[in-house]
Amino acid sequence: MITISIALIAGCIIEGIFVNKSFDDLIDSLETYQVELDENKDKIDTDELIYKINEINEKWTRRIKYLKSLIWHSGIKDIEIGVARLIVYVEENDYTEASAELSSMIEFLKYYSEDFSFAIENIF
Repeated sequence: MITISIALIAGCIIEGIFVNKSFDDLIDSLETYQVELDENKDKIDTDELIYKINEINEKWTRRIKYLKSLIWHSGIKDIEIGVARLIVYVEENDYTEASAELSSMIEFLKYYSEDFSFAIENIF
């Protein structure tokens, strides 16, 4: 019985680390991208910026396969929609909308990821 309990606790810890790392990596990537957008306000539809946001999207999409088996889908879907909107705004050279979407996504990710942090209120 103790072995099973230890295995379950270890599994939960590993799951929590993966989920939090996934969110932290996406937040870091988007914050870095925000700086790059801010530096190119007049021309954000460059090949380089389009490539970078698509690369961020591809990395996130690879993680989604695993995340969907660990956490509920509604928040993940909101993130997917936000990234899709961001790609469109960048391709259309709409800095105002891209910046607003990016800021909103970063705040949502920070808030959403708190649900998966190690805290007493998240255990019970």
